[in-house]
Amino acid sequence: MSQGIENLADLITDAGDGSEFFLRNFITHGMDQLFREGMLRLSGKSDQAVFELTQAMGGGKTHMMIALGLLAKHAHLRPGVLPEDLNNRIDFGNARIAAFNGRNNPDNYIWGEIATQLGAAEEIKEYWINGPKSVDQQKWKDIIGDTPTLIMIDELPPYLDNASTQVYGSGTLANMVVYSLSALMSAALELPNCCIVIANLSGSYKAQTKALTDSISNLQQETRRQSMTITPVQLSGNEIYEILKKRLIDEMPDEHVISEIAEEYAQQIKKAEDGGYIIASSIEQIAEQVRETYPFHPSFKHLVALFKENEGFRQTRGLMQFTARLLKSVDQRKTDDVFLIGTQHLDLNDEQVKDEIERISPKLVPAVTRDIADNGNSISETLDDEIDSDAAQQVMTLLLSSSLSRAVGGRIGLSESEIIEFLTAPNRKADEFLDVMQKLREQAWYLHREDQRFFIKETENLSRQIERNAKEIPQPKIDGALINRLKGILQPNKRNAYQEVQILPRMDELKLSGPRVLIVIKPDGKVPPSELTNFFEFQQEKNNLLVLTGQDSLMADAVEDRLRELYAIEQIGKRLKAGDTLYEEARDRLEEAEGRFTKALSAAYNTILFPGVDEMDGSERLLKVTIDNGLKVGEGDQSAETQIEKLMADPRANYKLAADLKDDFNQYFAMAESELWPSGANNRRTPWKDVVNRAKCNSGWPWMPGSGGMDTLKTEALKQGRWRLGEDGYIEKGPYPKEKTSVNVSLLSTNPDTGESRISLTPRNAGESPVIHYSTKPEVLETDPQIDDLENFSSSEGTLYFWVKDPSGKYESGTATRWVADLKIRHQVEPLADKRKITLQCTPNAQMLYTLDGSNPKDGKAYYAPFEIGSDVARLLVYAKSGEATKTADFSIPHSGDKTVQIDDTKPARLSSTKRVPLDSTDKVFGVINRFRDQTSTHFKGVRIEIGEGENTVGIRFGERQITAAMIEKIVNSLRDVLNEADAPVAIAVKDGIDFENGFEAKEFAKLVGIELRPGDIAQYE
Repeated sequence: MSQGIENLADLITDAGDGSEFFLRNFITHGMDQLFREGMLRLSGKSDQAVFELTQAMGGGKTHMMIALGLLAKHAHLRPGVLPEDLNNRIDFGNARIAAFNGRNNPDNYIWGEIATQLGAAEEIKEYWINGPKSVDQQKWKDIIGDTPTLIMIDELPPYLDNASTQVYGSGTLANMVVYSLSALMSAALELPNCCIVIANLSGSYKAQTKALTDSISNLQQETRRQSMTITPVQLSGNEIYEILKKRLIDEMPDEHVISEIAEEYAQQIKKAEDGGYIIASSIEQIAEQVRETYPFHPSFKHLVALFKENEGFRQTRGLMQFTARLLKSVDQRKTDDVFLIGTQHLDLNDEQVKDEIERISPKLVPAVTRDIADNGNSISETLDDEIDSDAAQQVMTLLLSSSLSRAVGGRIGLSESEIIEFLTAPNRKADEFLDVMQKLREQAWYLHREDQRFFIKETENLSRQIERNAKEIPQPKIDGALINRLKGILQPNKRNAYQEVQILPRMDELKLSGPRVLIVIKPDGKVPPSELTNFFEFQQEKNNLLVLTGQDSLMADAVEDRLRELYAIEQIGKRLKAGDTLYEEARDRLEEAEGRFTKALSAAYNTILFPGVDEMDGSERLLKVTIDNGLKVGEGDQSAETQIEKLMADPRANYKLAADLKDDFNQYFAMAESELWPSGANNRRTPWKDVVNRAKCNSGWPWMPGSGGMDTLKTEALKQGRWRLGEDGYIEKGPYPKEKTSVNVSLLSTNPDTGESRISLTPRNAGESPVIHYSTKPEVLETDPQIDDLENFSSSEGTLYFWVKDPSGKYESGTATRWVADLKIRHQVEPLADKRKITLQCTPNAQMLYTLDGSNPKDGKAYYAPFEIGSDVARLLVYAKSGEATKTADFSIPHSGDKTVQIDDTKPARLSSTKRVPLDSTDKVFGVINRFRDQTSTHFKGVRIEIGEGENTVGIRFGERQITAAMIEKIVNSLRDVLNEADAPVAIAVKDGIDFENGFEAKEFAKLVGIELRPGDIAQYE
């Protein structure tokens, strides 16, 4: 590497002849322009006398002055530096040169120093020996004359700053300096061989005193009025690369090597574009850019441009120093893997490099130490150690160089695609940078993002806030948050595999006597977890437990870490509002944190433990099954509950959940009879509650789906006649004793005139030709009368016994079946002079007793014939008995002149069976259904429902069974569905009366169906 950057003092002290200088310098466009115009002016062949070099501090102005000074002073250098056409036009020898650096403060002042260097020390002496005296234009002309003269003034503002503090008369020394220099420039315009080069005066000194500002402003105006402006180095073009190569690189490879590298880089960039990471130029354009900038990456100029305007940064000079540090970093790399040099290769562990960064942007030093380079302790270095790479350091160092600008409103940072484009290189994949970028976003403290651009900033970022807040969250809050999230994920809806969820319960508080429970236990590295093994061993209802846990305690800790991060982001997000700097990033980070938490949770809680029997020793224990691809956290088919149900119904879980119950009831009937009934051939009956309890205690018993799964099994077994349920709550399994003959007796109708009941008899277990005998006594003999027409048997008896015999002998005769008639008592009130006559009738015929004073009618008078009562209100109680059939009736007989019906709205009421109820249309039927659907205490007796019309009518009779309006509705809808006639006509007959909750409801019913209630139609009781 070349060393050093020249100072104007080298020329002033006449150091060397300049040969070495031009060997290690690149002639820029600005330099070429100054050489041409300046040398022609010294030859008297140009009208331009004054030149202003405009560039920020360190931009090459001093360097250019030295170059021009050397060419003006040493004629022998010109043929090797100047173009031939220009050199041929130069006709002067060695010019006089005066060079002034404003950081010097000579006793003879600036004008005395310039004149002295031009050999006019005596002529200028009177202008300084007795104090400063301004030099006018004529004096300058006298001093300079026609001799080729080059005057160069550099870094004037410090001199003016000092001069503005020295008061002379009504002004300051600075006023005299401005006047004298203005006069010098005016004189130069009239002297054809005089050339003045002055560095621009704007920039770093504008923030000084008002006096200095005024002086600079005045001199600046005078300079701009007379000068040509020249920029020494065009930093926006490729000149900067040529300067760096010339000054800092000793030897370059041949063009063939450079072309190969350029082509390879172009291919790598194209691959990144094909992968969708970036949008790039054509391969040819990329290769050409690399050839132009080699050995530097094309991005180098772009990144430097971001911070070159920083206050105090010496542009060309500072850039050379910065690049020298970069080249040193590359030279010191352990691996020879750099094809194009970029800012990502800065070794920030090198103190000189770190000092350089501190000079450019001192506020970022903490970010460098924490996030990028700290001798192996930074975030980036730690990440790189984990992946055996330098990807994290390259990303962060690149972003650091893009974040060095301190200009107000200056652009900083890079987009993700720019990062990939700048870091893409042979043997490096885009994914490694993207992956590490994601990790840096989570862990780096000073990495920020705004408007899709990433940058380093001196303030802590969202990640640091998240990290700090996450550590401060109390453990109980984290536990509570985990419980709430797991409850939401595992919430049972179908409830087939489990009905309740308990998250991280205290084992000593857990009870298994209720519905089947899913518990979540934090993994402790053992399967099953230690505390669970101890708990399970001492439980009775072992088969009422399902466990979700994991196999790795470290993964469980990761879940907690991710939850802390998520919780912290949620809390930070609540404090932000739209438009805040971190709002969008916090929203994105929240979504990412949700994903990370879900992923960690899914991976950590991936094991189901369920009760079972060990195949080797027959012991009851918790068996393990692993959830493939982790726990699901979605909804519906993607829910955790559905996933667990499918797993428990799988062979891997020994078909623990009987998902096929309804398809294979017989299998589970047999299993229940074998495993859930007491052992022993005579133990066919057992309390149903004991069967259910054994299902909860027997680890080998499969789970019936749902909380009522065992009831579903029982209901189907009862429906199929496989089991029988007694009134005492005992369930009985087969084989049952051989069935005996029996008969079902159904009342078809009762003749109100004759009192005869028409009966239908249906024999059971009586063979093909059953014989039925009947009697009024419990013991029916074969000699008793035999029924010929089983569908239409009539009798006026109140009680009959029917006995069935199977002539084939296949079935043993059972006991006689008793039938008791439903006695119906009627009364009729007829006027008789000033009295009334009461007639009683009972069907079937029965013995009747009555009272008129409210006393018990069983102790009343026997009724043989109609009897008389007076005209006053009377209460008639009647007791009827026919065989074993009995009935009591209560009639209110109003005053003889009162024709209204007396109904108490609050007392229970019954509509008499003698009252015809005309529900003969669909609208009337549903009018009653809608009104009384929710009244479970309103019962209809002797109901016949008919669906359809004509020959297609279907009827169903309920006999003595009382039914409600809700039951009628279900029956009607079911029949319509079966017949596939959704609007089939409906008619209902009610033959044996209606019981109402109270008298008000009875009156409402009468209004609804359009019947008139008359005395005797409604009976009421206390």
